[in-house]
Amino acid sequence: MKYSISIILPILNEINSLKKTLSILNKIKVEKEFLVIFSKNFTTKKVINEINNLKKKYKNLKCFKQVRPFVGGAIDVGILKSKKKFIAIMASDMETNPYELKKMIKVSYKHSACIISGDRWIKKKAFNDYGIIKFIANFIFQKILKIFYKYNILDFTFAYRIYPKSALKGYRLKELRHGFALEMLLVPMKKGYKVITTPAKWKKRVEGTSSITFNSYISYLKVLLRNL
Repeated sequence: MKYSISIILPILNEINSLKKTLSILNKIKVEKEFLVIFSKNFTTKKVINEINNLKKKYKNLKCFKQVRPFVGGAIDVGILKSKKKFIAIMASDMETNPYELKKMIKVSYKHSACIISGDRWIKKKAFNDYGIIKFIANFIFQKILKIFYKYNILDFTFAYRIYPKSALKGYRLKELRHGFALEMLLVPMKKGYKVITTPAKWKKRVEGTSSITFNSYISYLKVLLRNL
């Protein structure tokens, strides 16, 4: 099987982190395209110009303006615009470790019918500067999810994954806030797609600010109730 992958990279204004991410990902020897999705309301003209300049360096880079709001709206555009056989979702701000994608692609190649999901709870010390309250809340919520879903998954909410394109074909996200990460796992699993988890680390961004709000946490509960 000839493997090819669309890598979706949402961005607000974290241009330096995006440049570093692209530099690392571009070294992975696989047919790929970079889909950089920027915000029509929050991305500055300067950053948009810099993204367009990156297309000169990376001929496989395409950029699109998101139409629907929040990070889920950006992911939604990326899925629609993807042209390759597999789709990767990750962050452009280095919160998802770009060095880990190479290993995830290897697992995806061997298990091409499965979703490959980064899991921060497989190994210790995978949360770097996460914050104790967020850490405890995440731990409790993952345990709650395990009550409802008897899958061999420890981390349901980390949006660092590789999907066979067929798993997302024709699907439009209903939840656009951070709960989209849970929705994007539960919906394909209900269709019968299996998930293989790989160890992953989370690191606090060095550029930009977190967009998580109280409504972001509520969005996870909305997805949970919608998919019981």
